[in-house]
Amino acid sequence: MVSQSMDKTKLETWGNVSVSESYLREPETIHDLRNIIESVGERGCIPRGLGMSYGDQPMNSSGDVIRPSFSGKTIEHVSMSGLVTVSSSATFAELLEQVVPLGWYMPVVPGTSSVTIGGAIAADIHGKNHYRQSSIADHIESMTLMLADGETIRCSKSQESSIFWATMGGLGLTGIIIEATIQLIPIRSSKVLVDRRSFSNFPDLFEAMKSQTTNAEYSVAWLDLASKNNPGRGILETANHADSEPDSQSSYETKPVLSLPSFFPDLLLRQSTVNAYNSLRFSSAGWGQNNKKIELSTFMHPLDKVRNWNRLYGKTGIIQWQMAVPEISEHTLFDVIDAINHANAPAFLVVLKKLGVSNQAPLSFPILGWTLAVDFPAKHEGIYEFLDDLDQKLLMAGGRVYLAKDARLNPKLIPKMYPGVHEWRAIRRNIDPDRRWQSDFSRRLDL
Repeated sequence: MVSQSMDKTKLETWGNVSVSESYLREPETIHDLRNIIESVGERGCIPRGLGMSYGDQPMNSSGDVIRPSFSGKTIEHVSMSGLVTVSSSATFAELLEQVVPLGWYMPVVPGTSSVTIGGAIAADIHGKNHYRQSSIADHIESMTLMLADGETIRCSKSQESSIFWATMGGLGLTGIIIEATIQLIPIRSSKVLVDRRSFSNFPDLFEAMKSQTTNAEYSVAWLDLASKNNPGRGILETANHADSEPDSQSSYETKPVLSLPSFFPDLLLRQSTVNAYNSLRFSSAGWGQNNKKIELSTFMHPLDKVRNWNRLYGKTGIIQWQMAVPEISEHTLFDVIDAINHANAPAFLVVLKKLGVSNQAPLSFPILGWTLAVDFPAKHEGIYEFLDDLDQKLLMAGGRVYLAKDARLNPKLIPKMYPGVHEWRAIRRNIDPDRRWQSDFSRRLDL
């Protein structure tokens, strides 16, 4: 096979926890892509975007990793109704820089604009407005997918619907997305009106966040879980799209203004450092700012202003544990916050968001309730055992872990957290009986 004569390429992911040596294939045409898929060995192949995953989702040790280079990233046309067809390898930054000046916006965006459209679909991403706009699956009109046998199909909610839904959140294990047609939403300007409020305790913040979902298009909270006196204190931000201004032109700037050239020392993520950073952030936020007008890109992607900001975590990398818990079990959020606070595990970045109803995708993450995402140092002593315990708390509450962020979940928990996995596996067996689509992630979790 062709890959056998190639040199392996060392690949990493955003979390800097998973490293693999794989045969990186970058097909320049659809024909090249089909030949690669048909010639893969027993380790199979997996699509890869820009490697923004925290875990091993786009990794395939000693197998093939496919990163297409044939797809154009220029938007040819946006229909009068806001439909746009875009290459799967285009990033949100590339898409938004072109459509925002035309008065359109993506209804759902991830926390960084460096994610590709294909990667977003594979993770069925959600944003700061899931309770309003659901996940990206809700806005995909159709997509072109190349299957394991090299056949190219068009699928949607009404055409090849089982494959469509299995691909949403399927993390590249049903096929490689070539392009997608997306329904955009109209906007009046490239700015949002942001309200920011600080809370000295979590119960008050939580109640305020619940009350804001009826009138805020976007809502997100940053929490301080390192504070011994006020664990869960934080900053709540809500936002709505702003009206247009006379003689103003909409734009979307995502270029970083600062770059980290190398990894920071690992000692920066000690508990004392996290405490100091959180205290500074909380005190500098003030107690309230109303209707402050800022750029959409600044509100949606604040960390994009720093290139390679993951290097702040040092060479040992990070684990992001992101969970969802149903509304009926929202008390679990308080239990988890208390557990993290007492465990002395440095929780560097903690984000809380409201989730709306789930969709039909068997492996889609969001459920009606709440999601909490927490960054931990990957090499912190006992962190894996601690997260195993949190998984059990979550399971008892009817919750789940976000597979697109996972790097260490016990595979036995998958059917309990994702009951639709049996349906998903049946669809996968039907369209990929020889398991050409494989990854380190799929083997680790026995998918």
